[in-house]
Amino acid sequence: MGELQSLGHGGQPVRAVFRRVDPPRAVLVDLGALFPRQPHCRWGRYHPFGLQMHKVVEGTLSCWGLCEQGAWWGLVTYPITFGALERPVTHWIPAWMLTEKM
Repeated sequence: MGELQSLGHGGQPVRAVFRRVDPPRAVLVDLGALFPRQPHCRWGRYHPFGLQMHKVVEGTLSCWGLCEQGAWWGLVTYPITFGALERPVTHWIPAWMLTEKM
């Protein structure tokens, strides 16, 4: 006998939580919106090798994930620059914050 399909609280089939993006797509991430800074506050001084967290960067969307409240999140890898160096970061970002790169 076959495996039974999972049903949600309303008796409807449960959607898959993860959807792979194949091939991965280029997206734009506004780091200033994703990581807002405290308003009206200027601590410290400019540092030429500090993290550059207030710009738009290009990332790679590899997967969609559905949260328990029903909103979609994208698994995105993008670079964080500090001075002349950069390192990749991968984490979940709300879908409404992602813009497909044209």
